[in-house]
Amino acid sequence: MPETIYVELAAKLDCNVGEGPFWDDVKQDLYFVDIVNKQIKMFSPSSKSVETIQFNQEVGAVFLDQKSNLIVAARDGIFAATRDGVLETLLAPIELEDTSIRTNDAKCDAYGRMWVGTMAFDFTPGVAALFSFDSKVLKEVVPDLTVSNGIGWSLDKKTMYFIDSPTKRLDSFDFDIESGELRNRRPFVLLSDLDAFPDGLTTDEDGGVWVALFGGGEVRRFDSQGTLTHIVEIPVKQVTSCCFGGADMSELYITTAQNGMDSDSLVREPLAGSLFRAKTAFKGSKSNRFGV
Repeated sequence: MPETIYVELAAKLDCNVGEGPFWDDVKQDLYFVDIVNKQIKMFSPSSKSVETIQFNQEVGAVFLDQKSNLIVAARDGIFAATRDGVLETLLAPIELEDTSIRTNDAKCDAYGRMWVGTMAFDFTPGVAALFSFDSKVLKEVVPDLTVSNGIGWSLDKKTMYFIDSPTKRLDSFDFDIESGELRNRRPFVLLSDLDAFPDGLTTDEDGGVWVALFGGGEVRRFDSQGTLTHIVEIPVKQVTSCCFGGADMSELYITTAQNGMDSDSLVREPLAGSLFRAKTAFKGSKSNRFGV
C-alpha cells in the first residue's frame, strides 16, 4: 500500500491557474505563475510573504538564469523579463502567428536548455508541441500534442519524463543531455483508471517521479520502476504542479487552481488556488537554471 503524506498551507491564494513552481536555491524563494491572471508570484518561506508581478499576456512558466534574471515562457514565446512586469527581450517566438496557442508547462534540463510545451486555449487536439531552446536555436521536438505538460529527468539524466495530459499517461524518453535528443517514447505509468488528469511533475534523488493530478486532489509518487509508493493528499481537487525546495530540498511545494469553479464549489474548497507544502523523507532535484 502506498504511504500517505499530508500537506500544510504555505500561502492562501486565489490563483486561477497556479502552475510551474521554480525553487531559487540561492535566495531560498519559490517562484510560480498564475497563467490566466498573467502573473508571476514569488513566495518567501522565511517571511511567508507573496510578491506578485503582473504581465500583459498569459505566462506559462518562469525561470531564473545563471545571473538570477527572470526568464518567462509567455503566450507568444520565451522572454527575458523585468521584475516590473515588462517582457523586455524576445528570445524565441513560439507559434507567434497563431493567437489560439499559448505556452504551457516548461522546464530547464541540467545543461541549461529549456523545454517548453504549448496548448490551444480551447484544448484543440493535436495542435500543440514540445520545443527545446538552447539560447540560440528553437526546435520543435515532439509534435501532435494536445496539452503539453509535466517535464522532468531521472537522476542519471538518461531518461526524460513527459506528460501530454489528455493521454492520461506519464511517458518516458531516452535522453541525451549533450545533444538534447529524445528517442524511444513509451508509457512509463498508465493513469487511465483515474478520474483526473496528470499535470506537472518533479523528480527526487531516489529516482522517484511525483505527478500532480488535476481533478484528483493528489500528488502521486512513483519509483523508478513505475510503482506507486506515496500519495500526497491536498484539500482541493485542481492540483497543477509541484517542485522540491527548502534548505535541504526535502519540502514539496504544490500549486493549485480554481479555474472554472463556481461560488458553491469555492465554498466547498475555500483553499482552491492556494500554495501548499509537504515535508517529505526525500530530497528533490533542484530547479535547473536557464542558460547554456
